[in-house]
Amino acid sequence: MAITPPTDRSWLGRWFMPVGVLVVATAVALVVVALNSGSPGGWKNQSLHVVGSPVVSGQVAVVLNVTPTHELAISGVQPSNGSVVWSHPFSASEITPGVAFTPVAIGNTVLALAPAAGSTNPLVNVEGVESSTGKVLWTIPQQLVLSDAPVVCAAGRYFCLPVFISSTATALVAVDPSTGSPAGSVQGPDRNMAVAPPGAMNDSALWETSDSAPTFVQTSATGQKAWTESVASLFGGNQYNPNYGWDFLVKGPLDIGSVGVAPSGNTEQMGNYKTVGISTSSGSVEWSVPGYYLCGGGLQFLTSDLVCRYTGSAHSTGSSVTMSGVTLTLDGLNASLGATTWSEQVLNAQALSLGTNVAFTDGTHVVVQLPSSRRVVLNVENGSSSPVSDNEVFWCEQLPFYKVSTAQGASVNGTRASEPVFRACSASGAPVSGQPPTAPSTVGLNLDGKFIWPTATGLQAVPLPS
Repeated sequence: MAITPPTDRSWLGRWFMPVGVLVVATAVALVVVALNSGSPGGWKNQSLHVVGSPVVSGQVAVVLNVTPTHELAISGVQPSNGSVVWSHPFSASEITPGVAFTPVAIGNTVLALAPAAGSTNPLVNVEGVESSTGKVLWTIPQQLVLSDAPVVCAAGRYFCLPVFISSTATALVAVDPSTGSPAGSVQGPDRNMAVAPPGAMNDSALWETSDSAPTFVQTSATGQKAWTESVASLFGGNQYNPNYGWDFLVKGPLDIGSVGVAPSGNTEQMGNYKTVGISTSSGSVEWSVPGYYLCGGGLQFLTSDLVCRYTGSAHSTGSSVTMSGVTLTLDGLNASLGATTWSEQVLNAQALSLGTNVAFTDGTHVVVQLPSSRRVVLNVENGSSSPVSDNEVFWCEQLPFYKVSTAQGASVNGTRASEPVFRACSASGAPVSGQPPTAPSTVGLNLDGKFIWPTATGLQAVPLPS
């Protein structure tokens, strides 16, 4: 029997919100249209309500999508024309609903979680699916309940699935992608602490355990337990708790990131955040700096490291949050040394922390508003800035929720958090027509000569420059 994970993830929850999903194999009318006369050879599949990805497996783009009957599906898409090659029912099992997740694949094998006993039951059949045809290659004999999304582990050799082994205990099970055979397990991992940038598969080995006190465990490239440390010891106090949010990325030999701070009533002191660099091999804290890593995930579309230093307090009322009066300074971060490389005070702390409708050019350039109210394009690699050009078209991220049939605990009233989708926007974040001139890896993927990315109205592609 599965337990229900905590529902309170983060006030700033870019990646969080608070659980099973049945999808029946249904035929969906395919709507694929040309993008516009300015992008010959492009396409848009308006039948796909994309909520995770796309990622590449073989020569197919794989997405998680929601059907018109509010069921999850995992689908393979032909990159040349946007047609759906295959689609299978998919279940979120007991994955926390505020955690967006993406498909995972190794080589030509895509991992699928097929609902085993209907939409109200978190049991799944774990399957390996051939990416080119959708053929089921193998199925694990035992039906499982997952506590979090699967990842690629052991340096890309295995799928790793965090599963419940009792009502209160979890284990991380490694599965051979070629046969579906178990390759070993580690007891304790419950939910993953890193989030893959859009378009990339999660391969983090940092986990929170199922212990009552917040605790991290790291698994090694050989699938062994490398270390276990309490969150309080890593961050320096019991007020630090991933139940109030987290954001980590793995950078070489370090897990770099932040966790949330327990609020006092409906108030959270924003100046208490810190970012740490934790050795993946030993669990030692190599450095610590003030601020929330990438604004708690709000700036996860960037590829350069930075922290967000706040002053002031955030206040919650029901499901809404206000950060009126909160100031924000962006600090460039040398992640190897834990050293600040540049600083820039900016306005709009709440917008940058939530990430929605923040204009950016690519992984190293984001539009910010200076204290003078002037908007500039900030180069987050070195802190330099440049004016916004007239009629310049940017990317903007949106973080929608979606309705889906789920098991109890796998959603909040049938609602789950989607991975980001993107649209063209002005420097102020307003929607505009046209196409941004860049093709960032954190927006979409390059496949078969096309740049493919998720939008609020479908999966879209344009030809890459020749």
